[in-house]
Amino acid sequence: MIDESTLLSDQVFQLNTFLWALEELPDKSDAQPVLRQAGYYLGEIERSVHLPTAERTLAALTKLAGTTDRSPCRPDLWLRHATDPVQPVVELKAHGFSPDSSNRRQALKLIAAAFDLAPSLAEPGERPGHVVYATVASDADGLASTLRTLARDLHAEGAAAAPTGAIGLSIEDEGVVLSSPDAADLPTPLGTSLANRPTVLSRDGDNDLQPLYFIPWIPGIEESQDAELHTAGLRELTARTLVNMQAAVGQARPPTVLTLDGRRLPSDATFGVFDKWRDADRQKFSGAVGRIVERTLRPVVEVRQISVGSREIDLPDLDTMDEVIDRIERADPSDPATSLQAAVEEPPTLFDET
Repeated sequence: MIDESTLLSDQVFQLNTFLWALEELPDKSDAQPVLRQAGYYLGEIERSVHLPTAERTLAALTKLAGTTDRSPCRPDLWLRHATDPVQPVVELKAHGFSPDSSNRRQALKLIAAAFDLAPSLAEPGERPGHVVYATVASDADGLASTLRTLARDLHAEGAAAAPTGAIGLSIEDEGVVLSSPDAADLPTPLGTSLANRPTVLSRDGDNDLQPLYFIPWIPGIEESQDAELHTAGLRELTARTLVNMQAAVGQARPPTVLTLDGRRLPSDATFGVFDKWRDADRQKFSGAVGRIVERTLRPVVEVRQISVGSREIDLPDLDTMDEVIDRIERADPSDPATSLQAAVEEPPTLFDET
């Protein structure tokens, strides 16, 4: 079993804890959707937040961040609220950081960019944002202080800065708890919902606190993620992809040409959360799933690549369909020849580079 401190600082675990907190769930559930109950719902994952064009703000960023980089920010979560106009953008961190750390540039850009989110949403007028960083609870107070310092630095240079706040995650006797070192730093509905330190994922005896993940794997974090958690996430996503492949083939009516869609399969494998993914990693995710299809089925049928993630097969008769289903049933999610881990490590194809 994974050590709880390792689990708590894992970005995949943090992301899925927030997704459960935002999910619409029945009253009797081991997960408590505390953010949903406060009026919040998921907007996007890793959607671009564009930097402002005001010369004073750009000059301040150049001075404070030491770079002229104007690329968009891509916070892990972008939240909406049923009535509150303020939209929190949430960045997940394994641990806190100081104002002078390597995370300084990213945080300064996001604080400046989130002051007004309207340009990033192509909305008229103004749309106030609020920058929220989430990390392990023991580091949340220091991280909140760091964010306030960076916002003050922007103000001192005459640049607009979004309000900031921090959320801490902890594993306690009752389960996984969300809290804030200062609820007043957060948008009112969010601060109110965390004031009593709610439990999102309840502990059930000695069972592992890892929930059923919406997204068991995130591209690009393998260098910082615990190796066991990384491998387990890839294996889980492979297993889900195989199940959904089998369902798609089983619903076909031969003779037919069946397209195993590079958007539908990841969506089904993540309970629809993939549809909220906006960053370029979406294509990597889809492409990896497409390669699982190809690696699994090419021993029994011709597999044609029609896009980054989509593959096409012929099912001329019921015997062929049964052979394909049997092949999927016998596939092992941990088999290096067909697993997502092998697909991720495979060099990109021409389709992946377009």
